[in-house]
Amino acid sequence: MDSLHPGNASKPPSTTPISDIATPQTANVVLGKLKVRIVEATGLKVFSPVKSAPYVVCSYDSSEFITHTAPTTNSTPAAPSTMSFSGITSTLGIAIPHKSKRSNAPATSSPLAGAATGTGSSDSGSSSLAYPPGRPRWKDEGQFDVISEHAGLNISIYDAGHDHVFLGQVSIHPDLSGKFFFDQWLRLEARAHDAPVTGEVRVQLSYERIRNRRIGPNDFDILRLVGKGTFGHVYQVRKKDTNRIYAMKILSKKVIVQKKEVAHTIGERDILVRTALADSNFIVGLKFSFQTLTDLYLVTDYMSGGELFWHLQKEGRFSEERAKFYIAELIIALEHLHNNDIVYRDLKPENILLDANGHIALCDFGLSKANVSSNGTTNTFCGTTEYLAPEVLLDDKGYTKMVDFWSLGVLVFEMCCGWSPFYADDTQQMYKNIAFGKVRFPKDALSPEGRNFVKGLLNRNPLHRLGSNGDALELQAHPFFHDVDWKLMAAKQIQPPFKPHITGGETDTSNFDPEFTQASTSVMKRGLGSTPLSPGIQANFEGFTYVGESNLDETYRQLGTSFRGTAPSHFHDDDIDLYDDNDIENTVKYNNANGLSNNELLKDDYDVDVGMEDYEFVNGQQFEM
Repeated sequence: MDSLHPGNASKPPSTTPISDIATPQTANVVLGKLKVRIVEATGLKVFSPVKSAPYVVCSYDSSEFITHTAPTTNSTPAAPSTMSFSGITSTLGIAIPHKSKRSNAPATSSPLAGAATGTGSSDSGSSSLAYPPGRPRWKDEGQFDVISEHAGLNISIYDAGHDHVFLGQVSIHPDLSGKFFFDQWLRLEARAHDAPVTGEVRVQLSYERIRNRRIGPNDFDILRLVGKGTFGHVYQVRKKDTNRIYAMKILSKKVIVQKKEVAHTIGERDILVRTALADSNFIVGLKFSFQTLTDLYLVTDYMSGGELFWHLQKEGRFSEERAKFYIAELIIALEHLHNNDIVYRDLKPENILLDANGHIALCDFGLSKANVSSNGTTNTFCGTTEYLAPEVLLDDKGYTKMVDFWSLGVLVFEMCCGWSPFYADDTQQMYKNIAFGKVRFPKDALSPEGRNFVKGLLNRNPLHRLGSNGDALELQAHPFFHDVDWKLMAAKQIQPPFKPHITGGETDTSNFDPEFTQASTSVMKRGLGSTPLSPGIQANFEGFTYVGESNLDETYRQLGTSFRGTAPSHFHDDDIDLYDDNDIENTVKYNNANGLSNNELLKDDYDVDVGMEDYEFVNGQQFEM
């Protein structure tokens, strides 16, 4: 096994092009469970030991585990401990020598493929015992579902007692080829361009492989509602076996069929699967997808920082530097999608999430379109009105990926100025503003480079729009980003300008709209006996399940009904009828088998808002001029 080397993981993570990856039905088999225990830290450079309240954010494969806050003490570090590494016994000291004193030292056997120290630096010193006092103890433990054996673990420490200031980080790449236990002190490092940090953190890791099994709704506890959409709701959930917190999007099959959105829904799942397999740093990670007779489920990483929309709404507008950071990460996300022939089509603050460290993650691919080549076009009239590109409204020959860069220009303006450049109360007037209106900048908003960048993105001719000659690379080369190191940005080694305040641990929902988080989840917790769709219609959702064998197959076997082999290889939403004569009988059997009530049998699915929200639409009509 490779030694624990501080420089190995400071390089940007490698990415795999989506186009090189097939989309297997069992791609996200859970390989094992990685248990992470944050024991304590020492020598932290805190402003005041009395007021200090450090906590830790652990991120593994985009999933997050957050410890509670702990007061600092001045106690003496613990003695060295003896541990077993995959059958190898080794005694590890607590103090870590300074880099200059250990560069030629023999490697210690370890289950780590590398420990990243970032690209920043630590203060010099001979060992942890020489550091000033500042020794919080957590002993908090979290478990991660291991889907990829190549993911890295990032451990970042913040001080809630001093405006969540960054105290240091370490990144670890554990070797998950076999079972192991690990207990070691790791030197904290700064992020790129940050002030030096001091101290070490004691981390315990253990890994155990598990047998693959099916995943379904009963494997999760629903905690809170965190969002609503056209076709369903998004919940914060806890996976029962690991206690890991995820976001679960529950989509009503009935509403999807009624709205003729089966193809878009399957398309969203397929894009999420492909991006999940390709190490996309700024795209929310899909962990599981499965289905029941009535609903579809997408389980993704829970981003405790909430929607960018929520923060923008609270603050009114962002500074140019803060907006530039978010736009830079979004450009990397769009670059990843465009390079793999995906056009996003719905860029807006509501679809941008923040993780616990303050980095963005693009979510909601319901309107995205795959297999659009560099010069390829698509014709679907879809999106959110305020962010629509003029060619979507006016060009009957279709539009290209350049629509994403128009939306990006609208987003930059909105973040820096506090309002949308084309907004009007009347939708028809908004269309006219997009097609013909002038963009007026406030005097105190945006530098000359920033204004030039926005103007380039809001060029109504997509052939001359910024990005038309080189896609995202042309945006990255713009003078607006003259001070951005794109390699460090892609590796998440640039300090975010804003750290979401998270005081309630990993289940914290304070960064989400209280209108959602304070709503009751009792309906979902007890379940409803809504009417399932016929087997022929169910077959159109066959490819949705993203873990092992489909739960739906087993359900239909129990009902004595065939599920497979009834769907055409290519279907259109217009071809789907909603019901057949077996619906009621199948529902009664299903409800009785699962202990559900039949009282709601003839009512609609749980309270899904089937009305369009925020002027979002699909296959709408051309506007009238």
